[in-house]
Amino acid sequence: MKELPLSKLESYLKEYYGQANEQSLFMKLIEEVGEVAEVLNIRAGRKAGSNETDENLANELVDVIHYAVAIAAINDIDLVNSIIEKDKKASIKYNHKINLEDYLKD
Repeated sequence: MKELPLSKLESYLKEYYGQANEQSLFMKLIEEVGEVAEVLNIRAGRKAGSNETDENLANELVDVIHYAVAIAAINDIDLVNSIIEKDKKASIKYNHKINLEDYLKD
């Protein structure tokens, strides 16, 4: 299995999208979130449709991640640092036993 550092994905998407309009990327993100919802609704039996597989769900989740990271990348947001800092705040707020930064040290 290959590993993909988030920072490499950010660099790749920043190069790919360059000075893309963040609003158009956001609209694509929302479209993909809707497609995840559709897959989940079909899988749960709340909506008629063909059998949605794990592969369908994976593909739609990848699209969501792609556009979310692309928006961060073109705005020079360091997602790794942002995720760790946000998790630290949440672990304090919700009194978690461990935070992501400490988990990564183990």
